[in-house]
Amino acid sequence: MIYRQQLNIRRFTDAGKRLSKIVNQLLQCTQTEAGRIRLEPVPASPAAIVAYAVNSIKIAARQKGVHLQIRSASRLSAVFADVEKTGWVLVNFLSNALRYSAERSRIIIQLTEKNDSVIFSVRDFGKGIDPRFQKRLFVRYFQVPADAGNMTGSGLGLAIAKEIIEAQSGEIWLKSTVGQGSVFSFSLPVITPQPH
Repeated sequence: MIYRQQLNIRRFTDAGKRLSKIVNQLLQCTQTEAGRIRLEPVPASPAAIVAYAVNSIKIAARQKGVHLQIRSASRLSAVFADVEKTGWVLVNFLSNALRYSAERSRIIIQLTEKNDSVIFSVRDFGKGIDPRFQKRLFVRYFQVPADAGNMTGSGLGLAIAKEIIEAQSGEIWLKSTVGQGSVFSFSLPVITPQPH
C-alpha cells in the first residue's frame, strides 16, 4: 500500500514537472514570436556552455547508465553567447538523445571549429528519425507520430532552440539515419579580434 502511494506521488511529481516544462516552453515561444527574446550574450568559452548542459543532464544519464562522452578540439575560440539559453539548447539536444538511447549506451558531445564558427554536436545511437519528418522537427508544435516508433513531446523544444541559435547569428541542423542514430548540431560565430 505504501509502495503504491509512493509510486503515485512520483507519477504526479513527474507529470507536474512535465507540465511546468511545457508552460515554460510556451512562455519562451511566445516571447520569440513577439520578437522579444531576451538574450544576455557575453564572451563565452564553448567548453563552459557544454559544462552547463552536462551538469544539468548527468544525473538522468547516470540513472539510465548512459555515458556522456565529450570530444573537443584542444583550442577553441570564444563565442559571444547567452550561456544559459545556449546551454538550454544543448540540454534539449541531450534530453532527446537520452530519451532515444538504449540503457548502457553512449552519447557523444563534440566541439569543433570551422569557418569562423564553433560547432556544437550531440550524437546518439538510437533508432534514428524517418527522413519524412526531419525537415519539420524545428517547426513549432510538430510532433513525430507515435506510430513512427518515437515518443512525442510538446513539439516546442527544437523550435525554441532554433529561435535562440538564430537570434545569435548561428545555424541549427540535424543528420539522422534510421537504425543508426541522430546528430543534432548548431554553430555560433567566433569572436574575431578587432583591428586597432
